[in-house]
Amino acid sequence: MKRRPPLLLVMSSLLAGAVFACAAGGRGGNGEIEESAHERRIAGPALPGPVIGVVLPVSGSPSNREYTRLFMEGVEIAADLARRAGLDVELLVEDNRGTASGTVRGVSALVSRGAVAILGPLAADNVGVAVRNAPGSVPFFSPTARYLPVGRRGVYSLGAGDPGAGLALAEAVADLGYRDAVVIHPRSAGERLEAVAFQEAFAAGGGVVRRRIPYQPGITTFEEPLTEVMLLAPSLLVIMAPPGDVELLAPQIAFFGLDELGVQVAGTAAWTTPSVIEAVARRHTDGVVAVSTVPPGAVREPPAEFVDEYERRFRRSLHSTIPAAGFDLLRMAVGAYGQAARTSGDMITALERLHRFEGVTGTYSFSGGRLTREFHPVRIFDGNLYPADADWISIPPPGHPAAR
Repeated sequence: MKRRPPLLLVMSSLLAGAVFACAAGGRGGNGEIEESAHERRIAGPALPGPVIGVVLPVSGSPSNREYTRLFMEGVEIAADLARRAGLDVELLVEDNRGTASGTVRGVSALVSRGAVAILGPLAADNVGVAVRNAPGSVPFFSPTARYLPVGRRGVYSLGAGDPGAGLALAEAVADLGYRDAVVIHPRSAGERLEAVAFQEAFAAGGGVVRRRIPYQPGITTFEEPLTEVMLLAPSLLVIMAPPGDVELLAPQIAFFGLDELGVQVAGTAAWTTPSVIEAVARRHTDGVVAVSTVPPGAVREPPAEFVDEYERRFRRSLHSTIPAAGFDLLRMAVGAYGQAARTSGDMITALERLHRFEGVTGTYSFSGGRLTREFHPVRIFDGNLYPADADWISIPPPGHPAAR
């Protein structure tokens, strides 16, 4: 394959460095994906660049269609910024309707048309089908898949669990003096990965996980695992669960009497997501030690430059984090292409050198065969994030400038 002009390396580096500044104007419209279209080509300027495929449920269930629409908004912003920087990113979109057969058809079409990377699919089962029907050198970027195919390089997901979360939390609670813990987590690959990472790192620091208590995903009442914790009476209870489970579980800790034992509650990044902070009563999150993808005291909202570009393009306010995931994943793919990668196999090699990639949704590196984010130990109080070792006396009251 021909090597591209060196100028394009510079253009890709600009995009990978999160340069948001761009000329006024550009394409308008509402950016909606036509549900009847099985495939769409988004044209750009004449300069050559990478062909990036997208396989998503454009016409699947209502929830999948909405996710696809929001995700593609972020993808299109990233592609536009690349084009304005001089790199022609060509997007080819295939509708898999959320089905395995649709994924097979879509992936085959994208590969035959020269896609060097593919964004999607959403579900882990469809990711498995996708990689089995594509050359082993084609990288896939799923925003939501809960687990990754075993033994296949170049498959990345923002939803597959991150051992870095368990490692950062273990170090934080060990520094606070905790030496015994019980861990509750669902029977899912991502949370189990984080729980094992926590257990091993906690043990390396002299701590003991007295028990890991897995629960079946989908339950809404946590009486059984919390009663078991009551009997064990640890000094630290670590809850590694997705945001929806944390919203249900956090109030039940007090309901089943664990707060009366003085057990310190800790958890991974789900505790610091805006949805949990906003939905769970303050008394159930105050004092929790957790990890966050933003440093203590930092603003959790997306960068103003990204919000401004989104609102300028789509003429509405940004109320979701999903576009940011699409934006970040396309930038990762284009950034890898810019590092002298001209084939899909070269892109995988470049992605495995990823280190401290500054995205809207976090700071990413490649480690242990997967994308990992940088986590910061924090303590939650009144919906704000403070350093994990913050003294309660030093925490400013609500409304104080330092609490904002």
